[in-house]
Amino acid sequence: MVDRYRAVLATPGCARVFATALIGRLPQGMTSLAILLLVRSHTGSYAVAGVAVGANALATAAGAPLLGRLVDRFGRRRVLGPSSVLQGLALAALVLAAGAGAGGAALVALAMLAGALMPPIAPAVRALLRDLLPDPGVRETAYALESVIQELIWMTGPLVVAIVIAVADPALAVVLCGAVCIAGTLLFISSPVVRGRGSRATVRGASPVLAIAELRTLLGPIFLNGLALGAIEVGLPALALHAGSRPSSGLLLALWSVGSMVGGLWYGARAWHAPLATRYRLLLLAGVLCTAPLIAARTIPEGLIAALLAGLTIAPVFSCQYTLVGRAVPEGVETEAFTWVSSALIGGVAAGSALGGLAVSEGGVSAPFALACAVMALAALTAMRMRVDADGQPAMTAARPAVGATRAPAAGLPDDR
Repeated sequence: MVDRYRAVLATPGCARVFATALIGRLPQGMTSLAILLLVRSHTGSYAVAGVAVGANALATAAGAPLLGRLVDRFGRRRVLGPSSVLQGLALAALVLAAGAGAGGAALVALAMLAGALMPPIAPAVRALLRDLLPDPGVRETAYALESVIQELIWMTGPLVVAIVIAVADPALAVVLCGAVCIAGTLLFISSPVVRGRGSRATVRGASPVLAIAELRTLLGPIFLNGLALGAIEVGLPALALHAGSRPSSGLLLALWSVGSMVGGLWYGARAWHAPLATRYRLLLLAGVLCTAPLIAARTIPEGLIAALLAGLTIAPVFSCQYTLVGRAVPEGVETEAFTWVSSALIGGVAAGSALGGLAVSEGGVSAPFALACAVMALAALTAMRMRVDADGQPAMTAARPAVGATRAPAAGLPDDR
């Protein structure tokens, strides 16, 4: 098990990429809670605070593909660094506006601006791994590790905010989000491998990346999987309330993430022989089986076991998704492609949260978990549309003329990416 991860981290530059990207992405797990608490404390309204958090997330989903395209066009350093600074300024402006008594509309607008400026570090890492790790097996292990790190961010971020709130106030938590994002991003782009030369693409058309049929086909299952995750995320606190233990909400969510981390580490440690596309479909179906016990859970002990089980396939599914995208897109547009994956997932989680809340209201505590199972099964069926070649890998017959790749010279000094 350790050997495969050692092969990833022993690759020159990889360990530093993962470490600095973890710091730069930590605010992704902090910002929602910090903004929620800040806006709530200054407006007295959870409704306005919820709108601000939703606007922040949706702006991130909408802005990520544009930032990803700019990264592919102008380089990582020229986009990620300025984006992190501008986002930090937007968060600072949000704190100042809240302190000055600005209305809810202004706070929502500033939260949206901060979301749109979130630097797409995660997509940049996934694109970079394709360059650093030419061996497909080692690269898939790296994608599994990347998925585990993402779960670690979602677990650690709210804890950091809670600690800051305990000793200070929400304003400091929001400012800290901006400061950590800037510091982590600058550390990330200072790495020689991040600055190193990559392929550049001269793109034609409004959305050339979406002209790739295999990527478009993947976005459907990714959105549906996100919808299922959003429903579960709402269902677990509802289960805790139903069992009469509100504090257990955090424990249920934490064990759900732990399950994902365990599954991701196990998945990345194995050498898989089944075709990637087939594996992806089977993992989605396995997600249905792992989530189903939550439908019957009524007590906290039952919920804890079921939540841990429900998380086992999350990181492996993400790893498959990243590998499928990496194999489906040509060089020079990888970052934008991975941002579309993030946008589809965020959109799905937002929709799932809304539908999950409605399901609890209309169908009881089991309803969001039943919804998640049904949606994951639909995602597996949608994934059946993916065409595969003779080796069982995603077909590479996308409309490549939409992306005219102008390669950088093979020899030469690294540019300022």
